[in-house]
Amino acid sequence: MKKYAICGFSIRGIAQYVIPLIGKPELPEYGDFSKYGKVVAALDVDVERIKTFNERQHTSIQAYGHDEFERMVKETKPDAVIITSPDRTHAEYIIMALKHNLDVIVEKPMTISGKQAVEVIEAEKKSKGKIRVAFNMRYQPAHKYIRKMIMEGALGKIVNVELIHNLDTYHGPSYFERWNRKRDISGGLSIHKSCHEFDLMNWFIDDVPEEIFSFGGLNYFGPNSVFNPQKKTKKKLSKKEIKERCPYYRKWNPETVPLPESKHMQIYKDTFNLPYKVQYPEELYIYDEDIDIEDTYSAVIKYKKGITLTYSFNASTPWEGYILGINGTGGRIEAVHYFAPDRCPFPVSERQTVTYIPLFGTRQVHDIPVATGGHGGADHVIKHDLFVKETEESKKLGICAGSMAGAYAVAIGEGVWKSVKSGNPIKVSEILK
Repeated sequence: MKKYAICGFSIRGIAQYVIPLIGKPELPEYGDFSKYGKVVAALDVDVERIKTFNERQHTSIQAYGHDEFERMVKETKPDAVIITSPDRTHAEYIIMALKHNLDVIVEKPMTISGKQAVEVIEAEKKSKGKIRVAFNMRYQPAHKYIRKMIMEGALGKIVNVELIHNLDTYHGPSYFERWNRKRDISGGLSIHKSCHEFDLMNWFIDDVPEEIFSFGGLNYFGPNSVFNPQKKTKKKLSKKEIKERCPYYRKWNPETVPLPESKHMQIYKDTFNLPYKVQYPEELYIYDEDIDIEDTYSAVIKYKKGITLTYSFNASTPWEGYILGINGTGGRIEAVHYFAPDRCPFPVSERQTVTYIPLFGTRQVHDIPVATGGHGGADHVIKHDLFVKETEESKKLGICAGSMAGAYAVAIGEGVWKSVKSGNPIKVSEILK
């Protein structure tokens, strides 16, 4: 049985890794992988959070401060570390783990800069440990289906890709009232959030990015937002007064608006009743002066084989999900996915379809079965690859992601925001040097 140490006792860390490795029969939706691994230690900036979890779940995970990695490894001797801490800490924990020849599972993004990514890759070369980046979007049924179609030659030579990625007015604002809103902590949303999509596109087309050009800005959030009540009142308001006048808060505040009981309405709830005020200070809000990232991007990415990706991102739209088109000499693949149907302002289905239109032929619509579990069923399947063994399907489709995949996704994200700032195209070779 493999022993794991958790770096970052976050909501994601608890739900995706700790609970499944503990094995809770009363929580079957998280899966039970307790016979394959054991959580022996966890570190976090909030040590009391770990201790409270132990008390409530009747566990004995050794608790350490965020700066006690070396002591944690010495005392608990893990075989691998799982990194689910704030993004800026990922590289440091990865490198320390690799120096101890430990395997690493890291949540996206692998790092927050190309410089860090290069340092991580160099450390991996010198270590017996290996890095696995938890790009769970690869595991969603529709995405595996698209990958299979492309591998079987349905598109012929791929020419270009179109991707529109939306966050809704419930989910999008959440990134601007926590640490993600600072570039030195998250890398910005082009890294923290969009690296999911960048990796997915890289994987679909089996190519590596070369150059990025992008426009973007802060349009919905921050002090200059058109929705900031203080712009209308021309005076300083308390946070309470701002919220009372804020359209985002008014729409989704459960104290004033009856919200449906739904798995799509759980983002702000405390996992296992464990407040996390150290990481999510209550005084932060979406119009604060110190927000220094963008909420909107339009980018073009050029790949080594000549393929181009056009990417549009908005962190505040009426519905959440994506619109995807992949064009090739053999035809076109289309997919529209609504991530949170219960929050959509019009009726949609949780079922997803993938449409294939041959260049000279009849349109084919493929209905994709709904999978249970988080992130469209991906969370459970990726845990099997991480904790048990890589499935034959994963091997065939090349689903498991390593450090180079992590690096290229980060490089695109960094290129996007740097192009926004400079007004110039950015070469990936300059980021990963």
